[in-house]
Amino acid sequence: MRDDAGDKFDLFNLQAHFKKGTERNRNNDNVRIAECMALLRQIKTTEELVLLRKAIDISNHAHIELMRALDSTMTEYQTQAIIQYEFMKNGAEACGYPSICGAGENTCILHYVSNRKPMERNDLIVVDAGAEYHGYTADITRTLPANGKFSSEQKAIYDIVLEAQLAGIKKCKAGNEFRDPHKAAVVVIKKRLKELGIIQREEDYLKYFFHGTSHYLGLDVHDAGLYGALDPGNVITVEPGIYIPAGSPCDPKWWNIGVRIEDDILITDGEPENLSGAVPKTTAEIEAMMATDSYLNGKR
Repeated sequence: MRDDAGDKFDLFNLQAHFKKGTERNRNNDNVRIAECMALLRQIKTTEELVLLRKAIDISNHAHIELMRALDSTMTEYQTQAIIQYEFMKNGAEACGYPSICGAGENTCILHYVSNRKPMERNDLIVVDAGAEYHGYTADITRTLPANGKFSSEQKAIYDIVLEAQLAGIKKCKAGNEFRDPHKAAVVVIKKRLKELGIIQREEDYLKYFFHGTSHYLGLDVHDAGLYGALDPGNVITVEPGIYIPAGSPCDPKWWNIGVRIEDDILITDGEPENLSGAVPKTTAEIEAMMATDSYLNGKR
């Protein structure tokens, strides 16, 4: 490798600058370097946000089109095909991660990716899918009724998750701790599950909500970061869920109801910005969108 005297930013000079910087502190080690890189990755530049917004906009469109096209006679893999077709049609290079399209009992499997089950009319389906654009990925989840209408039990659980998510998003402000959105979501889920009689003790919420609420988003779907205080320029997910598999110690009417709602949130100097907020997420909004026609099948 040669030094190009006319280019101060060639690879030779970049390596020399890196070596000089790391040698200033002889105590530098792999842990310290990892922390430095995480700090760089967790705060997005203006240019990065342009690409991330594009990935999220593509994903927004795909989730909306799936709502329009979804039919209870489909299989899980057909819903996956629709959403990934929309990704590619609108300029994505890839999926940011393996798409999750779990219906019925599969809504209760956190990282379900088989996507082979035929849907049944009264199923819910959890669709967790994000497009990748120029290296940056979205991460969006919506839970939909296969037949276009939530049952009363499905709606009750869905509304708890939505309330928890909105409480979490309110905590996505600069200066708050990274886990504050999770803590806010947990407060809601504990209280509401107990009110419905699904749990008797608040600490039993862990049977039905057993994952974190947020992670950084960017070049990776779980991007690098320090998980300390939130800073302007962070993009994080807020994704609480409730999963009640068959055989759970509660009334069987709740069995096989799994709900997760996930949005991509930009931390700013003021209020949080929901980058995926264009995708309907109240039960009324979802049902209204599912009642409209899709160019993909002209189902209505």
